[in-house]
Amino acid sequence: MRERVYEQISNELRQVSRTETTVTIIAIVVTFVLFGMAFAFANSAVGYDYDYLRDTSTMEFVVWATAALFVSLIAIVVINLYTILALFNNKFRKTKLTESLAKLYQEEGVTQYSADSISKGYEARGNLFIAIITTIAALGIIIPLIIFINNIVEKL
Repeated sequence: MRERVYEQISNELRQVSRTETTVTIIAIVVTFVLFGMAFAFANSAVGYDYDYLRDTSTMEFVVWATAALFVSLIAIVVINLYTILALFNNKFRKTKLTESLAKLYQEEGVTQYSADSISKGYEARGNLFIAIITTIAALGIIIPLIIFINNIVEKL
């Protein structure tokens, strides 16, 4: 019976790790795609309206590009918040599973063969994934906004 419990815990740990990796990779790819869209929209959101009769030009916002820019920025925020929440849940789940595994080892009297660093390794990996997602999301939001603001300032 204990072997089945051990197998089940091990399988769940593997599944959580795979899920964590998959969610992180998908979030990074989607964030880069949305970043590219936001970058393009930020470049085209501000333009000039040239009046040939008066020989003057005024700055104008391209409504669809400005709206698309902010929609893509909101999508970056939502997707990455969801990913970070999923990673926190996986981190909590892995902690519970490794605690259960440690209890099982203790009951079997083989605690000297199990390393406490495994649990810390899972935690470090989860923290690293969260840091990567947060950094990419922040850059994916900040860079298009800087470009958008820079275009506004240049065309004033």
